[in-house]
Amino acid sequence: MKSKILLESWRSFINENTDLSPITGEEVEVIGLVPMSAKPFHEGHMSLIRKASDECNRVIVYVSTSDRKKKGEFPIFGEDMKYIWENILEDSIKDKYPDVGFEYGGSPVGKVYEKLKEANNIQDENVYRVYSDIEDTAKRFPAKYKELYFGDLYNRGKVIFPAEESPESFTRGKGSADISGTTMRSYLSNGQEDKFLFLYNLPGEIKQSGKEEIFNILSRRLN
Repeated sequence: MKSKILLESWRSFINENTDLSPITGEEVEVIGLVPMSAKPFHEGHMSLIRKASDECNRVIVYVSTSDRKKKGEFPIFGEDMKYIWENILEDSIKDKYPDVGFEYGGSPVGKVYEKLKEANNIQDENVYRVYSDIEDTAKRFPAKYKELYFGDLYNRGKVIFPAEESPESFTRGKGSADISGTTMRSYLSNGQEDKFLFLYNLPGEIKQSGKEEIFNILSRRLN
């Protein structure tokens, strides 16, 4: 009789202290933020998106839609790039990285600050990883601005800059392709002569027909 009581008590203890029900409430996410001007978009930009997608639950790419017109340089128009993003790049990227979303307009870096400031104000428990190369990270996200806009979140380890953890992986020509917007614009300015080089430095995720369309859209400004 005593053994039966002890057995039943043990079963009761096990049932009360073994919770097999799902965890309720919001789960903590790792969210990648990728700000870029991308005029034009190239393999270096894509490498940031790949890294973000590999390391995060979801990714937000902030894209500028303003014109880039500087004396002596080939112009890139925001309306052209917005069309390219919405009609070529989005599908090419999301086909392989469905966790990636896009937001257009305004300052991409400013949008990151707004996102992190908001998260800081509500004591968000998600983790944010901000992807840019080592030079842009140092220039756009200095310590004094981190402290001012999202210091508590950053100090609690909720905001991470991968380029600070692994500088070489985010250095052009080492951890990413040795290509820049300046070089891509110079290829465009030379038209058909440098078309192959321009197409070569577009990401492999884009189909050849899409690469050709991008070149045609941007190079028409030569006429």
